[in-house]
Amino acid sequence: MKTVRHPIESQCWSVDDDPAAQNFADWDYVVEAVKTAAICRIQCDNPFVNAFPGDHYRILAGLVYNLDRSKGPLKLVDIGTHLGTSARTMLDFSPDEDTVETFDVNTWDSYSVSYLNEKDFESRLTQHVEDLMDPQVFARFAKMLCEADFIMCDGPKDGIFEQKFYSLLSSLEFPKKPRWLFLDDIRFPSEMVSWRLIDSPKLDLTSFGHFSGTGLVNISEGFKFG
Repeated sequence: MKTVRHPIESQCWSVDDDPAAQNFADWDYVVEAVKTAAICRIQCDNPFVNAFPGDHYRILAGLVYNLDRSKGPLKLVDIGTHLGTSARTMLDFSPDEDTVETFDVNTWDSYSVSYLNEKDFESRLTQHVEDLMDPQVFARFAKMLCEADFIMCDGPKDGIFEQKFYSLLSSLEFPKKPRWLFLDDIRFPSEMVSWRLIDSPKLDLTSFGHFSGTGLVNISEGFKFG
């Protein structure tokens, strides 16, 4: 048997009995994103950033690149700054008019390695050192989240943060417009129930993303959870 770098425990769950998965209809968007991911390269030193499939960064690039900008610049939100790879991808595959707001409980420059730099924060990128699991913190950023066009959530996968964040997100009254939620690690045992509880149209993109699970949710008419 060939060596496997990183095994995780997971399960296979049926999809035919998940109405939210069966209701996903935005195939043109996904096809264009996959086509972009297949040919793009991300300029970043993260050793896994250009793994396709295997990690989610190139499909993230494809999704961001192919967003509908016919009505003007977009607002992108990145939850889980960490080393900055997702924020880097969002910046590099969106036009200069788009903005990126990134959240973490630690400052971007507190890590020994970061793929962001001070210049990134001069105009388009803002970091919020906040915990969106806290209802009071979430309330302060509710307007921003409602106005977002694309939200990526790559939290701690501890079985607590994501479920609480999803519950808070589902309480918002989103104005109707094209809007997407992109999720990492949906096949972790701690996250499988939360993924199943999402009732908005959704698609498991793991074959084109992170081996630990990549999910895309259409939240154009709000986020339905539970």
